[in-house]
Amino acid sequence: MKGFNTYPLKLVNIYIIHENCWSKYYLNKDLVEILNLIPYPEKNLLRVFAIVSERGYRDITKLKFEERIKEIFNVYRYGNKIFVDLGRDYDNSIFSIITKHNGIVLNTMKYNGGEIWNFLTYEHKINRIIKDLDEIAEIENVNISDNLPLDTLTDKEFKILSLAYEAGYFDYPRKIKARDLANMLGIKQSTLIYHLRNAEKKIIGSFIKNISKD
Repeated sequence: MKGFNTYPLKLVNIYIIHENCWSKYYLNKDLVEILNLIPYPEKNLLRVFAIVSERGYRDITKLKFEERIKEIFNVYRYGNKIFVDLGRDYDNSIFSIITKHNGIVLNTMKYNGGEIWNFLTYEHKINRIIKDLDEIAEIENVNISDNLPLDTLTDKEFKILSLAYEAGYFDYPRKIKARDLANMLGIKQSTLIYHLRNAEKKIIGSFIKNISKD
């Protein structure tokens, strides 16, 4: 790795109560699974794509009525679950702080007034992230681990994921486009996206399994 930085990468798990977020008022024990988060900083908007139970959905609509949720864009029912596309303020969100320090959010869940966040970040940035989070929320628990969910990645997946991270592909706004990243690697854009999605799926799957064991 001569010529490259070799900062230690850590897995961080936090349980947090966010005073200015709708999650603090979601007092249901039914888990809200967050599928994806899409930021629009220029609009002060964070789109949240979530899966909830019937009971959880009733609580979320109540929070929208109380104006604790900025907007609900779409609702789709399938089986006994409900997909909800909602919006909250981007400013002072947990997501904005983690990504500001180049953290990679792996997954997040809401339940019973709190939030669980799992993310990867460089060791030297952890204190800054925790300090910024502490200014907007009550941190109940922090767990920092060296057990990164990388052992299931192929060499190619790890190489592509690492380069994407270093080049700013996961930043917002992105510092490099998928097309340019693919050109750097000498592969097609479709191949790059394929390997990135496989790597992300493996990492998230590993986290879910570890959380289930705990």
